[in-house]
Amino acid sequence: MAAIKKINLFACLFAIAGIVFLASCSKDRTDKTTNTDYASLDDFYNNNAPPEQSFTIDSLGGDTITGMDGTRIWGIPKTIFMLKTTHSDIYYPYTLKLIEAYSIKNMILSKLPNVAQSSVLKSAGEIKVTAFKNTNELMLKQNCGLSMAAPDSTPDAAMKVYYGFTNGTTNDWNMDVTQTDYIFTTDTVTHISTGSNRYWMKIAKLGWTSIDHTFTYTNSDITFTAAGTNTNLIDVYMIFKNRHSYVKVDNLAASNMPSGEPITIFAIAKDSGGTMYYFMQDYTISNGLVIDLQMNSSTESQILALMAGL
Repeated sequence: MAAIKKINLFACLFAIAGIVFLASCSKDRTDKTTNTDYASLDDFYNNNAPPEQSFTIDSLGGDTITGMDGTRIWGIPKTIFMLKTTHSDIYYPYTLKLIEAYSIKNMILSKLPNVAQSSVLKSAGEIKVTAFKNTNELMLKQNCGLSMAAPDSTPDAAMKVYYGFTNGTTNDWNMDVTQTDYIFTTDTVTHISTGSNRYWMKIAKLGWTSIDHTFTYTNSDITFTAAGTNTNLIDVYMIFKNRHSYVKVDNLAASNMPSGEPITIFAIAKDSGGTMYYFMQDYTISNGLVIDLQMNSSTESQILALMAGL
């Protein structure tokens, strides 16, 4: 009988020790999350943004260049460009620069959400084309467009060309180029059509363009909570799984979001010591949805790998 009591006593002590250990671990995790002091992610974006590719144009026209992600640009004689400051003609050679952001990862790293005048867009990607004569920026002459082809395995005939950025904003899109920093009053150039595994486009203005279209939806509002200090430095992204697009959440709240849409919430952050954090979970949008961002410590390479799968 004494032996049985001794065994029971040891079992009780072991159980109590286990409970104390688990409670201690839970408290450590809670304290760490609560006390996290978040810092700017600027270096993360600057170090990982899609590269700007550079091409020297020195022939008599009819050139064709191909970007690393499959963008094609052709028919680029000097006669379609002029100096942006003086509107003077230029001479060969000149430089064309290209940034391609077709994946969700590269669109996020380019910091260009898929939103036009507060409406969420379905997207097929974003492209930036600029041109320079020496260090002087160039622009397209009026009625002189730049022809491009953008790759897409399943092109959507409803897509339109959108230009960045709407006047007075820094991250908005508009399919009416005259509502941007375009200096001319009419546009006879802009065009898009679908082909085999690509979009055929002609653009009226250099800079960022995107391939998008709007869709009809009922608005819903979402709020987010997060522990720690400087939580405004947590970058929260709402990935629209059926639209190949995303929205960046500001101040832990998102309004006028499409009800019923399946989404992935992806949040990233960095603390003052350089440790990276992330949160990723699937939801369906409903009005009043509240999401608690329980950030997990990670590494930059792990977060980039997660972004590649969005």
